[in-house]
Amino acid sequence: MNLIRYWRRIDSTLLMAVLGLAVICLLIIASATHANMDGQPGQYDFVMKQGVFLVGGLIIAGGSLYFDYRKLYRFVPILYGINAILLLVVKFAGTSALGAQRWIQIGPFTLQPSEFAKIIMIICLARLMANDKSGFQTWKSLLPVAGMMALPTLLIFIQPDLGTSLVFAAITFGMLYISGLKMQLVKRAFLAFVVVFPLIWFFVLHSYQKMRILVLFNPDVDPYGSGYHVIQSKISIGSGGFIGQGLFEGTQSQLNFLPENHTDFIFSVIGEELGFVGAIFVLFLFFVLLYRTLMISRSSGDAFGSLLACGIFSMWLFQIFINVGMTLGIMPVTGIPLPFMSYGGSALLMNLLCVGLLMNIYLRRKKLMFD
Repeated sequence: MNLIRYWRRIDSTLLMAVLGLAVICLLIIASATHANMDGQPGQYDFVMKQGVFLVGGLIIAGGSLYFDYRKLYRFVPILYGINAILLLVVKFAGTSALGAQRWIQIGPFTLQPSEFAKIIMIICLARLMANDKSGFQTWKSLLPVAGMMALPTLLIFIQPDLGTSLVFAAITFGMLYISGLKMQLVKRAFLAFVVVFPLIWFFVLHSYQKMRILVLFNPDVDPYGSGYHVIQSKISIGSGGFIGQGLFEGTQSQLNFLPENHTDFIFSVIGEELGFVGAIFVLFLFFVLLYRTLMISRSSGDAFGSLLACGIFSMWLFQIFINVGMTLGIMPVTGIPLPFMSYGGSALLMNLLCVGLLMNIYLRRKKLMFD
């Protein structure tokens, strides 16, 4: 099949939503980093690096269309092994920043294996669940899933990276749900979590993680520490009004009151500089992205493809909900990036790989699976 035929058959609505988010991302990153680097050499390094990853990711995603996604089925053991090795390398030879060891230095760039672990685990879980005939109606049927997720989740949690560990949980639940998970098991698991939560609070969570949860209910409990991010974020979004203060004109972001304004809190910059209108437009693009992903999952001709798309849908939905909620002060600060928007080459590449995988499933869709 030639390139023109591929282009005509791809999901153009999904592609336009992704490109729209990518363009807004570059503009907001340029604005968010402008004040810190104004007039200095390398002023646009953040935008240039993100642009390089964007172009590279689009090329890789486009090239992946020639590879039948169903062939990934046989590579699951290799992918799982590579994922485990990379996470172990991070643990013993990774670089640290902001109190966490999550990156591998490769020349001028840093690689964050935990981001690629998301798509790898989606592929691994899709194969496992596609082969399952039980419908996950008993605790015993869940043991293979728990066993597969245990090692990567543990290696990521000890970096420490609670946010990605929670993303793994969301991915697993979403894929189990579409596979027929018995909801009675979910209720029992929730009750068990409530019972053991005090143990988690005192013996598992770090002090900064506890403070982030407390700040969710009252940011003023730590206004110059964990609560500072949330307070400044809410001020930023509130000051944007209906149409915003304009690009490069936001007071909170340009005067450096808003921390991590090009990464975790980039939605706050959108709210301040593009206002309610801009924020709603970005959320609309996310809605289109999620809707098309869900439709691709429904239209896939095989269980493996449907589960892959469902895993991607669950990952994006959870990250968008948590990140946007975090900037509004209704969710705890977890360091979960906003897909396609937050600065970060590894996250952007991973998300574009997901887009390529979705296009691949869409190209090879057959008869509608669900009515």
